[in-house]
Amino acid sequence: MKQLRSKRILTAVILFTLAVIWGHSLLGREASSEESSFVMDLLTPLLEVVVGKGNVTEHLVRKLAHFCEFFVYGIELQLFFALSKSRKNAFLLALSHGLFTALVDETIQIFSGRGPMIQDVWLDFSGVAVGALITLAATALKKDKKP
Repeated sequence: MKQLRSKRILTAVILFTLAVIWGHSLLGREASSEESSFVMDLLTPLLEVVVGKGNVTEHLVRKLAHFCEFFVYGIELQLFFALSKSRKNAFLLALSHGLFTALVDETIQIFSGRGPMIQDVWLDFSGVAVGALITLAATALKKDKKP
């Protein structure tokens, strides 16, 4: 019963994440640029610590957003599939769903007046893979520590 409740919660969280990801892709070029500029203004002091003063660009913020959205999505997918009957294949299922989502994401951008970019599919997929892999490792370590 607890597992079913967890799967339902994860389903809702995954659907919300998809709405955020695909919602951003539906934005037109101008609206997307305004949003990126706003986020860039917020994150510049933090990012400059990592990339150096004056090196934070809208391009960097956009690419970080791609990676971070899909990183979170990868965590969610890995947790969801780890609770399913096919948990042995959870990592591969998370990767395949993440890749499909990335392809749909870039396809949506065709219709919103923004060009799709294959490098963004790879970046999105990398975010899913890293998120799922970290989650897989963390859950494996947690299982090893149980008495």
